[in-house]
Amino acid sequence: MSTRFWDGDLTFMGRTIPTFRRMIESFGMEWTDFRQGLRKQDQEMFDALLNHARRHSAAGHNFPHALPFEPIVISILLEHEKQLRELEKTKEQIEKRNGDE
Repeated sequence: MSTRFWDGDLTFMGRTIPTFRRMIESFGMEWTDFRQGLRKQDQEMFDALLNHARRHSAAGHNFPHALPFEPIVISILLEHEKQLRELEKTKEQIEKRNGDE
């Protein structure tokens, strides 16, 4: 899976309030030193977490918040919940199939 960390463009072009998407990018930039301290595989996971937040940028726009941390974390948790439910569903299907044999 390919991940993207930051596109390098944070100009606001006359907007007084940055978009939630831009806030996510800014958040990622603030954590650059932390990210660089991680092992390569962990950097990829860190990038994937920010991508989870990017997937829910529309919801973030609907939640005006001065600090993006909370909606970013909720977006990440939401994606993890979706993944857990999908894994549970797959596990149940496998168990059902194995029980029928």
